[in-house]
Amino acid sequence: AGMSSQPDLALSRTLLGALRQGNLGLLHALLALRTRGAALTAELDARLEAANQNTLLTYAAWHGQADAVRLLLESGASVGATTGRGSTALAIACQEGQLDCVRLLL
Repeated sequence: AGMSSQPDLALSRTLLGALRQGNLGLLHALLALRTRGAALTAELDARLEAANQNTLLTYAAWHGQADAVRLLLESGASVGATTGRGSTALAIACQEGQLDCVRLLL
């Protein structure tokens, strides 16, 4: 099998699980093993969850997980990536009053 252009959603889902648990250590450990670049960015920007189609960054911003937002940005997550409804992490952080996240996303 050749290299797939599709992101590895298994990693994305594992990272989402770490976010849901508020487990920054696990998030950090998973990302530390990965090489920064286009492939990782695609995994970080993938839309997850059938209902909301959040990216990891929009999920973290929604829940006010500023440390996770910082880590995802440092790992290459796109600040302009959108949910299935077209919302960016910055828009969601503003809407939810998550000021620490807003500052990181500006």
